[in-house]
Amino acid sequence: MMRRSRVSGGLAASCLCLAAVPAAGEVTVNLPAPTTPALGEIVAGTVPTVFRIGVDGSVTRISGDAVRLSNAPVTPPTMRLTCGLLNLANLCVVRNIRITMTPQSSGTVASVTMFHIGAISGTSFVGGAPADASTMNFQLTPMGLGVVTIQFGVDITVAPGQRGATVTRYTVNADFV
Repeated sequence: MMRRSRVSGGLAASCLCLAAVPAAGEVTVNLPAPTTPALGEIVAGTVPTVFRIGVDGSVTRISGDAVRLSNAPVTPPTMRLTCGLLNLANLCVVRNIRITMTPQSSGTVASVTMFHIGAISGTSFVGGAPADASTMNFQLTPMGLGVVTIQFGVDITVAPGQRGATVTRYTVNADFV
């Protein structure tokens, strides 16, 4: 039997995204607010505008005409994975973990349109690092009882005419394979 954890993340500084403490055999995904970047104030554009938050925290306008009022870098999004200590049925030391990252566009004026995987610690990718994608699926080698940290970047598309603070949402699922 597979158990999984799911958590929603947002690209707003006020969003706190923590998963509950895992039961035996579960993986917990933690996307804390301090590492969740915010673009800051945006001046409305006339066409959709894409901003890229790099894995290094840099922010670049890729296309469009909206303007970000700040030129300061942001803390790149960081995902932390942990495993239950009483993991008897699905041992973290022997099971690969599948990660799925999906943008959520409902109720937002901006959306994540691309994920970019950066640095990883505590484990490694099965078959190499995944390519950039709008919905990301990849596997990690067994993580043991330690903590896995993955930094990633995102492309955010802001709808025309939108101004003010930009908020986007995404979900991250972690499953044993």
